[in-house]
Amino acid sequence: MADILVFPPTHLDDFLQYLPLACVHSVKATAQRLAQEGELHVKRRCQRVLEKLVPDHVARDHFRELFGCCDDQHLLCMRQWLVSVDNSTQFSQWRTQTAVARLMTGVSLDGADLFAAVKRAFLASQVPRLAGNPAVILWMHVLGALEEQDPIQSKLLACDAWESLAGQVSQENFIWVAQTAHFVNAIDELDRWMVVAGGPSLTQLLKWFKILEQQLQDSPVSGRYGPAGDSSQLRSRHLAKMMQKLKDLDHLDANFD
Repeated sequence: MADILVFPPTHLDDFLQYLPLACVHSVKATAQRLAQEGELHVKRRCQRVLEKLVPDHVARDHFRELFGCCDDQHLLCMRQWLVSVDNSTQFSQWRTQTAVARLMTGVSLDGADLFAAVKRAFLASQVPRLAGNPAVILWMHVLGALEEQDPIQSKLLACDAWESLAGQVSQENFIWVAQTAHFVNAIDELDRWMVVAGGPSLTQLLKWFKILEQQLQDSPVSGRYGPAGDSSQLRSRHLAKMMQKLKDLDHLDANFD
């Protein structure tokens, strides 16, 4: 009985969860005092849906980067655009000629590996409203480097692409940089890719390498990228030579200072 006397009722959130979002918005519009509670419900509900669809928070952050939005509800709507593009091209994808395109086709849009990331960027590039977003354009350069058949040119393109994205790289998504370098056989050149204006320092990059090395030792499967039946795998031993190079450079910097 006490709940009935409270407005909004304390059980309103439980009630709203059974309504479509369009109806929730209608409820919000009926009374000013319902608007705030209804808005909080929408945010919580969208957050739960998004976390279920895209379990990995690094992938969720990448969606936000590509879309240029932080709001979960808008992110879900824009993600649906990519799903629609993906679904509409399923029939023709089996005829795709490039190996990289086939690898992208075989991974989840919501995955946390390198090919899931470039798949998101590629599908976003097919949506007119998203194609011009700076992050989409920069990530399409990463895709171009992966697709390049000439091994020397692919390294140069990958270097250019990640130099431009260096400011958006963090310890959590650094594995995508390392997987790119592994794919184009350029792990020994990663310092040139990252230690640029706006990117990490040598010390920070070395820290990322150490964390990634430990992650790959603890969970080797986390280094896999590409579809299950045709995946590549970044392993901790692949990082050894670059780590030593970074340690030497960092030591020289420290002595110089």
